[in-house]
Amino acid sequence: MTDNNFNYDSFVQNPSIPVDIENLSLHDSLFSSNSLSSPPFNSFIISSFNINGLNMHPHNKIELLNNFFSLKQISFGGVVDTHLHPKQMHFLAKRLSNYTIFSSAGISLFIENSLASHVHTYTSFSSRLLSVDLYFKGNVKLRIFVIYIPPTSDQALRNDTIDLLIQALSDAKRLGFHHAVCGDFNMQFHHFYPIFFNQPQIASKRIHCLFNFLLSNSYVDHIPVNFSVSLGTFHRTDIVSRIDYVWLCPLLKQFLLTSVIFDVHSLVKSI
Repeated sequence: MTDNNFNYDSFVQNPSIPVDIENLSLHDSLFSSNSLSSPPFNSFIISSFNINGLNMHPHNKIELLNNFFSLKQISFGGVVDTHLHPKQMHFLAKRLSNYTIFSSAGISLFIENSLASHVHTYTSFSSRLLSVDLYFKGNVKLRIFVIYIPPTSDQALRNDTIDLLIQALSDAKRLGFHHAVCGDFNMQFHHFYPIFFNQPQIASKRIHCLFNFLLSNSYVDHIPVNFSVSLGTFHRTDIVSRIDYVWLCPLLKQFLLTSVIFDVHSLVKSI
């Protein structure tokens, strides 16, 4: 293993002691800026961040991103909806000197430099899906996906992107990768969850194929299913929804400690 502060091989074989999630209130575990303010030793943090366009006020938003990554000690930061060419994104990302960036058109993955030394392969499947492979001692392989699934207004492109992701996840599983996918799915899991358990014939329909694949293959959504309108990652006027996700494969889900939804603007104001 190279000389850095993270031993992934040890992490896989001897996971950190989980946080006592049973004794955390839902609000504390999902929204508190104090939750896991100092990550446990030998752990890493994956985030999904919808930047909502970097073509307007790019320097302000990059500074916001930098502050968020630094404050929350993000290890793998998936960023979607940049509206930028990879070359433009790489130029702006120079301000995040502690991170190495991998970009396709509109999506990026920031990897903390000590972990970036383990990067083996970067793959751009399309402008909406990328992955980065990291290899560690003991033949431990980690693959992180970043995805942006188009809205239903472009159903053909949406279907193609979902099919591409399902195939990519299937390949990662077949090749024995620990893997996670983060990004903007433009769909709401809590609508599908009861359908999966109570209406299997409907759950298998094309419109539900991604969530059906994930649950059928024992992936886990990092946020507990909850029907509160306050549990959202997208806010606009009177609309609140959760369309941004981090899903973990069965190999990784046993190491999940906790999860948090942040209002980034509020966090940065409190620095």
